[in-house]
Amino acid sequence: MKRFDFNQLVTFVSIVEAGSISKAAVSLHRTQAAISIQLKKLEESVGKPLLLRNYNSISLTHEGETLLAYARKILALADEAYHAVNDDDIAGVVRFGVPDGYARSFIQDVLKRFIQRFPKIRLQIKNAPSPLLFRSLHQGDLDLILVTRSPQEPGGIIVRKEKLVWVGASDYVPDLSAPIPLALYEQGCDYRRRVLDVLNKHGLESYVAFECQGVTGFDIAISNGLAISAMSASLVKAGEWRILDECASLPDLGNIEIELHRSAGESSEAISCFAKELEAHITNLG
Repeated sequence: MKRFDFNQLVTFVSIVEAGSISKAAVSLHRTQAAISIQLKKLEESVGKPLLLRNYNSISLTHEGETLLAYARKILALADEAYHAVNDDDIAGVVRFGVPDGYARSFIQDVLKRFIQRFPKIRLQIKNAPSPLLFRSLHQGDLDLILVTRSPQEPGGIIVRKEKLVWVGASDYVPDLSAPIPLALYEQGCDYRRRVLDVLNKHGLESYVAFECQGVTGFDIAISNGLAISAMSASLVKAGEWRILDECASLPDLGNIEIELHRSAGESSEAISCFAKELEAHITNLG
């Protein structure tokens, strides 16, 4: 009976998550040649290519996407089995970055459980918009970030897909015959770029009435009727805000994807534990 080699699956997942063979080699403390050999052996055992390699990027074949899903389940189950009998031995520091909107909506419950389960792991958390978190990750200041997917930043694990919706105060009535006041993050935010592009495409005038650095700015701008904004559906404050898409005839914004990214540098068991807990929790949220 043929079986997959566990180390080859680890290598395959590491390449995908790192976004390149060279970065995976750094994270696994192996040479690029050794990583390439492991990938070649895995592809030979499957009998089909798993990755398409271009000059500065990689992409998954259909077989690669299928195997990646199974490989992540296998590795997660192996981690779960180990931690079930060795929780008390895991220690270390995890430097984690998350935008404050996602922090409020997605991670509070999992943080409490994780701290109780792994008392020897110390979390250091940074709140900042996704572009700044990507920069900190690349500079080696963070180990793990939960961010909005960016086409310029490959290698993340998609943990959630959500509808991007228009939101305003509960009694706000937009007037599309006048320029639309917007509350948006600063330049560089993918939310901001998409909102402005969609409005321009539909010939709707707008202006940035409130440029925000965090959820407090959005609370002030939206709750007081100073502006409308766009955000993932989970971030809408029930009772204070309402979704405007249908009632205001505003253009569709599509979906966004939320990803976990890990540093290409040295990893640790503590980082892996926290990443797995986050992925499982956010993926399974209602």
